[in-house]
Amino acid sequence: MKNYLFKIFVIRPDKNLEPGRRKKISDKNRLFKISVLLSILLFIASLPAMSFGSQKEEIIVLTGARILTATGKNYEQGTIIIRSGKIADIGESLKIPEGAKVMDVSGCLITPGLIDAHSHLGLGPSGGVTEDNEMTDPVTPQLRIIDSIHPEGVGPDKNQFLNAVAEGVTAAVVRPGSGNVIGGQSAVLKLRGRTVDEMCILFPADMKMALGRKSAYAQKGQMPMTKMGTAYLVRQAMLEAAEYKKALENYEREKKKNPAASAPPRDLKKEAMLLVLERKIPVHIHVNSADDIMTAVRLAKEFGFKQLSLAHAEEAYKVADELARNKVTVVVGPRMITYDDQNRLINLADYLYQRGVEVCIMTDADVIQQPFLRTQAAIAVKYGMDPEAALKAITINPARLAGLESRLGSLEKGKDADLVVWSGDLFDIRQEALRVFIDGQEVYKSPSIKID
Repeated sequence: MKNYLFKIFVIRPDKNLEPGRRKKISDKNRLFKISVLLSILLFIASLPAMSFGSQKEEIIVLTGARILTATGKNYEQGTIIIRSGKIADIGESLKIPEGAKVMDVSGCLITPGLIDAHSHLGLGPSGGVTEDNEMTDPVTPQLRIIDSIHPEGVGPDKNQFLNAVAEGVTAAVVRPGSGNVIGGQSAVLKLRGRTVDEMCILFPADMKMALGRKSAYAQKGQMPMTKMGTAYLVRQAMLEAAEYKKALENYEREKKKNPAASAPPRDLKKEAMLLVLERKIPVHIHVNSADDIMTAVRLAKEFGFKQLSLAHAEEAYKVADELARNKVTVVVGPRMITYDDQNRLINLADYLYQRGVEVCIMTDADVIQQPFLRTQAAIAVKYGMDPEAALKAITINPARLAGLESRLGSLEKGKDADLVVWSGDLFDIRQEALRVFIDGQEVYKSPSIKID
């Protein structure tokens, strides 16, 4: 062997010695080398396995709690086995693996980690200076929200992420604001890690747009001054992206004939809109009035959006059947209750759900602070929404909207172990999150837990 872990130095015999004497010294050296190597090998074998990176896998078992899976199948006294950050098994009367860390959570409730489908977390306080609107141009599809998010939060509340986790929020779709017609590209974050790069699990998640009048630009005497102008700018951006695509295709064809052909100048705006045009990402549109809602539906049909979801949509009850027919998801909030033309109360999330529209519930943080996501859902339950439907609106439905339903949003075998142990009913806001897990790691434990 030419390469040893350790180089062994020995005294070499003098060449002038007689052959017999020289042989004896060489034999002793050989025996010394062998004994040293054997000692090294025995020492290595005696070291703990973790010293060489093969740390024993931790298995966590939560048992005895009522489990709401967000799939419709629930367990009154269930068990969840977590292994390698995933749900290894879930059910009742499961065999507990040997060596597992068992947590008896009898009398508690376990749900999936909560997901906010529309948030501006880490971008600044509502009504203050925020980092989600680039108000120098109404069309900014090239902007990436991950370049603005502060991973701890922004004053006056610099613990926004930690406070959200302490209330069971484990993921959020963080979006550009609605000051521009096309605001930029959204991202899905898990609320763990020190940097946005560690938190981000999907980017770009969708293209954020906003219809309706844009008073900031109207005051400058700049388009758009009307709703018509807003819709026009979306169409114009889509058509420019189509022309850019043709120019790229023409260049690829020409390059085969002429290697010296010049590529069209790179355009980040048009590149970003190509993601929408080519149906690589869905579109999420801020709207409120029924006319703007139907404009959004027309744009989706005209350009074949991969998927359309609407934020706020306070007059969606007026066109609920149209939304259901066109499979448009509505993300309700921060205003949960609205009133019709006869001043009758409309529980918007429940109204849409009852008419076949897929519904998510949001905070629009920091309009409603991120920790209050379940409070938003509790309002819908208070005014009549089925609790199971409300649970789905803050778990599996947002996961499906982001295209991450195979990983997030429900408690099923093989999914990410993002879950919350509650002291009681999820929609009783007096109850607290006792333990929060993200990717199988406990990221929050309530101070009320004195003994682990």
